[in-house]
Amino acid sequence: MTAPDPPIGRADLQVHTEESDGMDDALTILDAAQRRGLDMIAVTDHDQTRGALIAREVAARADHPIEVIVGSEVTSRQGHILALWIEEPIPFFRSAAASVEAIWKQGGIAVIAHPAALFPPALRIGEIDRLVRDLAPERRGDGAPTLGIEIANPIPFARRRRDGVIEANRRWNLPATGGSDAHFHEQVGSALTTFEGSSQEALRAALESGATAGELGHYPRLTSIGAGRLLRQQWRGLSATPKALVKRGLGRDG
Repeated sequence: MTAPDPPIGRADLQVHTEESDGMDDALTILDAAQRRGLDMIAVTDHDQTRGALIAREVAARADHPIEVIVGSEVTSRQGHILALWIEEPIPFFRSAAASVEAIWKQGGIAVIAHPAALFPPALRIGEIDRLVRDLAPERRGDGAPTLGIEIANPIPFARRRRDGVIEANRRWNLPATGGSDAHFHEQVGSALTTFEGSSQEALRAALESGATAGELGHYPRLTSIGAGRLLRQQWRGLSATPKALVKRGLGRDG
């Protein structure tokens, strides 16, 4: 008898909550992820882990079927970098290389967020070339730390440059991911990382071996979100990193 094919896992690896510049609480986001057939999400609030830790706790308390990866969207001097499977916040406003190394030091996986986008801040193609070259010695051999790249992000500035990033990744050969960059629950699942398996362990193994894919899905119309919510979110976005800095100073971050 032929063995059944392994399940294909579906993860949204960039989601924001109300603890940063997102507009929805953890349970609302988890329920949206379940409706869209996801297995897991990474909560990646700006320059903090508090939102992700809260989401993981909410999921555990509710016995929710959606798994939560604790993460953060780190502001480096060159652009945003996702930190996955961390527990402590990563220092921000450092170089991209130093940010990646800090993620690796915690045993996490680093992913270049929305590469080449004009906005939000993102690493340009030439900056990624230098980053990959500078980190090359540390990425050699079995068990080397992982640097991935988000090739599927539905925000307009990232989507327009996707083909160029995919072409450039032929020389970088970085594991591909997808994340919705959701700041509203309606956007959750509009870009995905797919992999064989359905657990966090399987996803991590797939990233480490380069066996993931980033896929774009349906992105909701802005009219479905509403002008008022969009404006409030933009205002919150202006204060996301300063707010994270203040919370750290007060000892309130995870």
